[in-house]
Amino acid sequence: MKVGIYDLNDCTSLEYKERLSVYKENGFSSVGVYLDDNYMANGENYLDIIDYARKIGLEVNQVHVDYKISNLICDDTSNIYFDYVEEKLNECIQLGISYMVLHASKGNDAPLISEIGIEKLSNLMRKYDGSDVYLCFENVRDNRNLNMILKENINNVGMCYDMGHAHCYGDENEILMKYKNKILCTHLHNNNKKDTHDGLFEGEIDSKKIISFLNKFKKIDNCLEIFPERGKVLDREEFIGFVKGNYNDYMECVRKNKR
Repeated sequence: MKVGIYDLNDCTSLEYKERLSVYKENGFSSVGVYLDDNYMANGENYLDIIDYARKIGLEVNQVHVDYKISNLICDDTSNIYFDYVEEKLNECIQLGISYMVLHASKGNDAPLISEIGIEKLSNLMRKYDGSDVYLCFENVRDNRNLNMILKENINNVGMCYDMGHAHCYGDENEILMKYKNKILCTHLHNNNKKDTHDGLFEGEIDSKKIISFLNKFKKIDNCLEIFPERGKVLDREEFIGFVKGNYNDYMECVRKNKR
């Protein structure tokens, strides 16, 4: 079963070519990256990362964009949010990337998107009718805006199911079943009700059960978003072990569910 991994660019001193080679050598078929310079470490460039990934046979199917501006989706006096989203969607088309992940809110009790905001989003996405790029809103702390957007059935708009966030801030199974027909890509990680992005078997979530369900949907692009302990910088051997261990855990979920 194919699976990707989000680039661990700030968790090791290894430069991007070494990191990407480790992902490829240890079984991953794709890599996820942030499509924003503000999330690059050590002066790296996401265009270089995407280019090299493809050169060595790694796909780049999904990217994440800035989540810090998420609540600006609710600002009726400004187009900053939608101008940024349009810029990044156009970049995804140029780069041949299908799934662009973003947030519709940030923090607890985020402001609610208005009818004007929904209209702005709908008008923007009409420009992408028939294209191969999809806007994937991720479930976070407060999913009221996510729900309002998804019920509009806007063309080329779907969901990124974040398994860890779903458990942290609610019920992972309830959210999965509620939005199952909207899911286009995933962020897979585990936790014990804190947003720690732990390994698939390092928390309370039944990863085997959920991954088995997700793999019934051929359209879904699965990607691990698992980080080492916060602040820990992995050396080469630690990094290889971390990447290999997470790939093996995913494959264990797949194997167990084939029996």
